[in-house]
Amino acid sequence: MLEFRARHMLAGVLAAFLTTFAAHALAQDNQNSAPGWWSNMWKEGQVTPWELKNMSPEQRQRLARHSTFMNKDVPQIYLDAENDVGYTTRAILAGGDLYVAHCTKCHGDTGLGNGEAAGDLMPSPALLAYLMEQPIAIDPYLLWTVSEGGVAFGTKMPAFKDVLSKEQIWQIVAYLRAGFPTVSPASAEH
Repeated sequence: MLEFRARHMLAGVLAAFLTTFAAHALAQDNQNSAPGWWSNMWKEGQVTPWELKNMSPEQRQRLARHSTFMNKDVPQIYLDAENDVGYTTRAILAGGDLYVAHCTKCHGDTGLGNGEAAGDLMPSPALLAYLMEQPIAIDPYLLWTVSEGGVAFGTKMPAFKDVLSKEQIWQIVAYLRAGFPTVSPASAEH
């Protein structure tokens, strides 16, 4: 019982010390080393780093696309769309072939926006690998983006609605969701 009490007391003292130390460190950090925008960001009339005027043209372009979709300023057919292809191995393999044929040149093998043509594009191609982890990357958004392209938002992304069928676009979506796996003839057999 005494040993339990001693350990409990020692843990309490240690917790109090760490709490005091952390509070002191935070106070010092806030007074001396916080970036100017951080310390002023909540004061009235101060510019915050995420305002449009502080964004690059690429950031503004991406924000415009996301905002357009979030405000449902897209054709209803996309808002109501449901992926009827699914995420089967067959869909992923077909999507991989389509991705290589139509998307890799700009978006790169793994969706990092580093394809052979990416350096010539302004704004740069979307980082699909990153996008797929974001809440905006729902199926209707992806279908709309691939189908309609990005000309309306000042990008070179072509519209694929007249090149690929809706089923093919859903297959590309399945491939993106699978994480850009390497697609080879050997994997197609299995």
